[in-house]
Amino acid sequence: MDDITSLARERFGINAVRPFQYLVIKRILEEDKKENPHPGMIVTLPTGSGKSLCFMLPALAVSGLTIIVYPLLALMSDQVRRFEEAKIPVLCLKGGQSKKERMEILSDLTNVRALVTNAETLAHPRVLSALLHIPISMIVIDEAHTIERWGSSFRPALRTLSSLIAHLRPRQTLCFTATADNAVISLLNTLFFTGKPAHLVRGSSDRENIAYYSYPTLSKSRAITTLLHNPSTRPAIVFAPTRALTERLARYCRISNPTLDARHYHAGLSKDARHMIESWYFHHPDGVLFATNAYGMGMDKKDIRTVIHHSPPSDALAFLQESGRAGRDGLPARSIVLINEADRSSNLFPIFNQHKQCYRSLLLSLMDEELEHCFGCGVCLNHRILLREGERPILRTIFFNPLKYTPYTLALTLQKKNARVLYSGSLSTWRIREIEEAVRTLVQEGRILQPPFLKGKMILLPQIDKRGRDR
Repeated sequence: MDDITSLARERFGINAVRPFQYLVIKRILEEDKKENPHPGMIVTLPTGSGKSLCFMLPALAVSGLTIIVYPLLALMSDQVRRFEEAKIPVLCLKGGQSKKERMEILSDLTNVRALVTNAETLAHPRVLSALLHIPISMIVIDEAHTIERWGSSFRPALRTLSSLIAHLRPRQTLCFTATADNAVISLLNTLFFTGKPAHLVRGSSDRENIAYYSYPTLSKSRAITTLLHNPSTRPAIVFAPTRALTERLARYCRISNPTLDARHYHAGLSKDARHMIESWYFHHPDGVLFATNAYGMGMDKKDIRTVIHHSPPSDALAFLQESGRAGRDGLPARSIVLINEADRSSNLFPIFNQHKQCYRSLLLSLMDEELEHCFGCGVCLNHRILLREGERPILRTIFFNPLKYTPYTLALTLQKKNARVLYSGSLSTWRIREIEEAVRTLVQEGRILQPPFLKGKMILLPQIDKRGRDR
């Protein structure tokens, strides 16, 4: 048994190091022994493949300090927990610490193997000054793709990491991510490895145990509660684009199904509230978390069975990051994209709004990768929703009862049976809010016409084709 395998078993309880892990760890340790090591590596491995071991194990063997830079506090807390479980001395520098706390941490850096921090804290003059007097073997940038996505907008400190690293002069710089196309890899080389391109260790972004599905729906609220009603979908995480929507959906989920334990999670919560929810979700065997896209990325819960995307993410990289929260234990999991006409602005809308081409193949092609075999998607598994729930009853009710409706009065008609109104009560199991949402979706899609000349109330008419049928 070699030193890497022995150390992995002794300190991390791992009997077999994966080939990609072994390759990365071995190269780090070999370069550390050189007088003039190669400047570093860019490592892209899929979520759940054990990237953390690639720098945690070397942190035990190299002579100097290892600094790990994260973009999210939740990820920092999780990494500190992992170091502590492996009994590796670690400290954490982050925002919100008092001057006294920070000084105590900085004075104790020579007694630990690793420092976990973020870009903003690393840029603090007092932190930089203290680190200049300490030998640094490695600076690790995890979730390195966020530099390209967030560095030019709400996290400009991420773009300053290159100058900070040049100032600190570590022996090696390592960039890790689960999702990086050629553009991201080129940017990382430009920022951190100007003198000599980084060694590139590139695994596929594909997660074989996650099946991808498209779920066309008129009411996303109903679709979410329907999916989560099945115990096999839980634990689950639902990604939503705004803080307000995560709160509204979590509240609606609890009202619709009081047996579900559902909570929301976003940057607007206090630090204590976030920590409480992180702990609750991490240990809950059946919990449902509604999270914003950025903050959900910090959830490293192994047994998430389902990821639901309220809307298609902005691009393939974002989708693979979100869906990659599922099935990190290696067991089968699902990633489900809810979709309707309101999502047409998304770059992924053409992929998930069709049922002919493999979702997995199209997504990986956007990541500059080729697919050899699809391990599961709605197209290849022939799991297609061709008629959206509620669509036909709504259109038939309007067609055969051409009255003056508002979305609310139409919802009442569809929910409650009336012997004088044909097809009334055909959506009796739906909630009023769900029917109203479905009606508004059909109006937006042009399936229902909405003449603008009436004030207060609307006349809703089904769009008719030349044969006199609702289309």
